[in-house]
Amino acid sequence: MKPVLVALLALVCFAPPTPAQSRDEASLGDLQSLQDELANLDGELEGLEPGDPKTDEFRRRAEQIREETVYLKVKVQHHQRDGGSGTGLSYDEVSRVRRMVDDLRDDIDRAFGAEERELRLEEGTSIEVRLTHGLSSRTARREDPVDATVAEPVRAGGDLALPAGTQVRGVVTDVEHAQRPSKAGRLEIEFDSVFLDRTRFDMRGRVAEIQESGARAEKAGIGAVIGGVLGGLLGGKKGAIAGILIGGGGAVVATEGEDVELPAGTVLTVRLERPLIVAR
Repeated sequence: MKPVLVALLALVCFAPPTPAQSRDEASLGDLQSLQDELANLDGELEGLEPGDPKTDEFRRRAEQIREETVYLKVKVQHHQRDGGSGTGLSYDEVSRVRRMVDDLRDDIDRAFGAEERELRLEEGTSIEVRLTHGLSSRTARREDPVDATVAEPVRAGGDLALPAGTQVRGVVTDVEHAQRPSKAGRLEIEFDSVFLDRTRFDMRGRVAEIQESGARAEKAGIGAVIGGVLGGLLGGKKGAIAGILIGGGGAVVATEGEDVELPAGTVLTVRLERPLIVAR
């Protein structure tokens, strides 16, 4: 074998392995998960007692997270202005801020967290949930599963009962396809369970209101920093739910001759029809 070929084979065989490539770009889901975590952090910061030295330290760290979040927001905006697609953020950039949030929330829980107990959300409580997948009265069938996540943290008194990002599941209980010219499409959805740390809790809730895909109430806090650009990325077509109303019994009804079309990301306000009790 020629000496040059031997040397090349040696380089291949004994060269150190190349490090695994990290994901290049953060997805919309990554950015949505970050905003959920920021919303949960905002809620925990609101409950801290003023004047406590630990509180002051936690708020200082929260301000650092805010600065990092502003950086992500500005980077997304520049990416959009340059005509780029996607988020324009690296996966590592978003993951780094999420780790900062997770570490701070863990430290707050260790410093001030109460012992686990049952929390009760009363009948009539409203929960905003975001659809994971689109729904259509044209294609849906009875007993089709409906997957969603909590869009805004829900508190029971001063305690966080349902963090943003909590998995919620439901089922299509009734569906009617549109028939032109006058029969409107119709969907009935019942949400029957939430999952906290892989533990299932029974619930019963029906749709009371619908918001545009990507919509989110503007609120003060760190989560609001990135909310605007995320809403733009997730918003999809404006007017996608135009003409869709809430009928009797929480049914989602389209205009005459049209089917109900709820894109992924649509935010539904779900009203509890009986108390929801969770352990936190």
